[in-house]
Amino acid sequence: MTPTVDDPVLLEIISRVPLLSGAANLVVSVLPGGLSNASYKAEADGVECVIRITGENGRTLGLDRAREAAVLAAAQSAGISPEVLAFFLPEGHCVTRYVASGKALTREQFEAPDTIARVAQRLRDIHALDSVAGSFDAWTDIRSWMSIADAKGLQRPGRLNALLDRVFEIQRSLASERMVEPVLCHNDPYHRNFLDDGTLWVIDWEFAGMGDPLYDLAAVAYSFESEQRDLLLASYYGDVDPLIRHQLDDLIVVYLCWCVVWSVLQIDDGIIDCDFAKLAESYLDMVEQ
Repeated sequence: MTPTVDDPVLLEIISRVPLLSGAANLVVSVLPGGLSNASYKAEADGVECVIRITGENGRTLGLDRAREAAVLAAAQSAGISPEVLAFFLPEGHCVTRYVASGKALTREQFEAPDTIARVAQRLRDIHALDSVAGSFDAWTDIRSWMSIADAKGLQRPGRLNALLDRVFEIQRSLASERMVEPVLCHNDPYHRNFLDDGTLWVIDWEFAGMGDPLYDLAAVAYSFESEQRDLLLASYYGDVDPLIRHQLDDLIVVYLCWCVVWSVLQIDDGIIDCDFAKLAESYLDMVEQ
């Protein structure tokens, strides 16, 4: 059965996945919410799955789709990410099992004490996965993306230059005071990348790679109040070390800057109708002075 959604890339993916192409009854609908990729829900003879079509800006962002595929395989095997039914290289399009009863966490749910403890454990599960080839470095992304944005003539938010100075000073400081063995990190585990059906599923692994586990905690805690940040650290480490707490606060600033620059780059390349300039300003508003 031909789906009613008219997207030539979608139709090509369907033709390459036997579960979909061979279905007697296939229903496809748009899944809202993605900022840089297009996603569809497909029901093929009663089997529900998600089809993700990668956005053109993946190359601009420097995403490594082969690394993402390797990470997804590991996360699936560990019961952290939904089953991968197909992953296409070099494009990066993928088909995963739809978590029918999984509910995306609201910000309020995500910040509840019991959820914070569950998220901390999930991060520990991720960080215990086997190493993959390829690392993640927020500062490298920020520099690269700013160069691209400047070359395109995209306007910088007025507060960004001061934030960039601060972020690179944090990089210099952490280089001398924080020596950790890299582990596999998600690197963008904000609340919308968790689905809860009793199991806490983690999705959207585009930026996954070897890195600092505390950066993952920062990406979780950027909207948290002080007590919630302490609870996250205590749940992950067993206690709250003052130095690590200070480093967490610094890495939250780095994560927010990374989000600002990502948003600036989307002004030219975003695939949805979103005011990315306004989104960048909203991240700037969250940076603690």
